[in-house]
Amino acid sequence: MIATVGIWLVREGREEEFVRRWQEVADGTVLEYADVTFRLLRDRENPRRFVGLGEGWRSAEQVEALRASPRYQDSMSSLWRLLESGELGTFELVAEVS
Repeated sequence: MIATVGIWLVREGREEEFVRRWQEVADGTVLEYADVTFRLLRDRENPRRFVGLGEGWRSAEQVEALRASPRYQDSMSSLWRLLESGELGTFELVAEVS
């Protein structure tokens, strides 16, 4: 399993706009990648900190193709303007307990 993770620190007062824009990016992406599920988590102790998860990617190459696309880069630029900092990563499952 391949998962994408974004860790975001949003500028103060821009949190709701960030959530709305993140939702727009995820909605647009899921139209192209229907097998992927996106979730946005908010830190209860620091409400300016968010973690975005994308699960269900078939391969890291699929993620790379998305991130290289002009449409994705344009839509992500609206998110980056709202941030103090942000980090993206692509992860593979190495262990699971349920």
